[in-house]
Amino acid sequence: MNKRIHFGKNTPLSFRENLQFDAECPYSIRYKDFLNEDIAPLHYAQTLEIGICRGITGALVAGNDRLLIENDAVYVVPPGTVHATTIHRGPGHVYVMHISLEALGETVNVEALLEQSGKTFFGMPYLCPGFDRFHSLVLEMVRRDSEPIARTRLLLEMFEMLAARMPSRMAADAEQAACRDRDLRHILRWTETHFTGRVRLEQAAAEVGFTKNYFCAWFKANTGLTYMRYLNHVRVSNACRVLAQTGSIASACYDSGFRDMSYFIQVFKRTQGCTPKEYLRNAH
Repeated sequence: MNKRIHFGKNTPLSFRENLQFDAECPYSIRYKDFLNEDIAPLHYAQTLEIGICRGITGALVAGNDRLLIENDAVYVVPPGTVHATTIHRGPGHVYVMHISLEALGETVNVEALLEQSGKTFFGMPYLCPGFDRFHSLVLEMVRRDSEPIARTRLLLEMFEMLAARMPSRMAADAEQAACRDRDLRHILRWTETHFTGRVRLEQAAAEVGFTKNYFCAWFKANTGLTYMRYLNHVRVSNACRVLAQTGSIASACYDSGFRDMSYFIQVFKRTQGCTPKEYLRNAH
């Protein structure tokens, strides 16, 4: 429709999700449905993410929490928070909003308003009540996208609802919360650059200075996934991109770090709910 409104999936393929915003486009709204299972591996962005979920089943991993998403729900991911989502195949849909507070600041300085109110995103619950109103607001934002004053007013109402759930924190506490996952970010970034090769648990553990056993327990405690399952998620996400670009199942397998075609198909089906061949057919 335009550079603010989008349709279809846009699975992040790198640990840091690089999204472009400006004063005219300080946010994006993406409508997603789920003919296939949708897995966004662990990643982060410098934007606020709001997911307005209708009739779906899945999970959000954020910080040290793993939260189930069922039926109608709203999730909120603060800027810089490492997170992942899994949405199972089904008839529901999600409106995913990414909001650049920096770009929005050219029109309305929300960060300054929150600071004046003594509020912070860090430490607020990831699941937010008020689905019906959030859903109505996002539908109206899409409908009135050509009206700058109207869409800004609707966006500010969303922030007002979020502020009611935000804790009061000192700046130092917020900074500490933002930096608490330094080791996790490092190992995810390392995995992002090494997933096409042979990755061993001992290698990954050494990257953060842990023993293999401690690393396995630490990674699962912080993400809700085993490291090898996360690695396979990254590989399958890349395989989906290669399939979309080339239509070649062999390229998707071997360019994503898999060494055995039958194992690749097994892992792909387990994570996506369909075989690579079925994925290609559903994509067209």
